[in-house]
Amino acid sequence: MRTRIAALTATLLAALVLTAIPASAAGLDGMGQAIFGNSFNFSKANIEKAPVKAIGVGKLTVQLQRTKLKDVQKAFGGTIRREGDGAGRADWLCYGAEGANVWFISNALGGYEFVMMVAAEAASKPSKSCDAAPAGLTAPNFGIPGLGASTAELKATFGAASGSKIAYRSDRPGGYSDIAQYIGYLIKGGKVAGIGIGETSVQTAH
Repeated sequence: MRTRIAALTATLLAALVLTAIPASAAGLDGMGQAIFGNSFNFSKANIEKAPVKAIGVGKLTVQLQRTKLKDVQKAFGGTIRREGDGAGRADWLCYGAEGANVWFISNALGGYEFVMMVAAEAASKPSKSCDAAPAGLTAPNFGIPGLGASTAELKATFGAASGSKIAYRSDRPGGYSDIAQYIGYLIKGGKVAGIGIGETSVQTAH
C-alpha cells in the first residue's frame, strides 16, 4: 500500500510541478499563479540544500507542508478561495500588504489544507483577488534574498542567477519519497519583483 501511495504521489507531482501545465485556477493571479502553474523550470535540482526552513510573515511563522491555510486565516483573516479541479485545483489566501501582494497556496498534495507554496510580488495596489492586509502583515521573510534584491545577491546566495525568470530546486530524503523545495524569482530591472517558494514530494532517486 505504501509503495502504491508513493507511486501515486510521484505521478501527481509530475502533473503539479515538474511539467509545464498552466494553472486552471482562474482567480489565482500574479506570482501566486506563476508558482502554482509552473511558469518556471523546476525539472531538476540545481542547488544542494533547501535554503528555506521557515517563512516569517508578521507575527506568524509559516512552515511549508505543516502550517494550515486555516492557521494563516486565523492570524490575518481573509477568505480562503478555491478554483479548478483535480491537479489544477488551488485553495489559497491572498493579501494586499504594503507594497506587495502575498499568497498562501495549497494543492492536492497538501490536501487543499496545508500551505504548500508562498509567493509575494511587488505591487503598488492590491490584486482584485486579494483581501486587504490587516495590521501586522508584511511581505514574507523567506530567510533568502526577497523582493527588491539584486541578481548579484541571488548569485552570491545560490551560485548562479541569470534571466528574467530564475529557478532553483533542491531535493532531500523524505522517507518513502524525496522532498523537493523549489524557488522561483521574477526579475525586472535587475531586481526581484516576485518570489515564490514551494515544497512537494518527488519519486525517490536512490
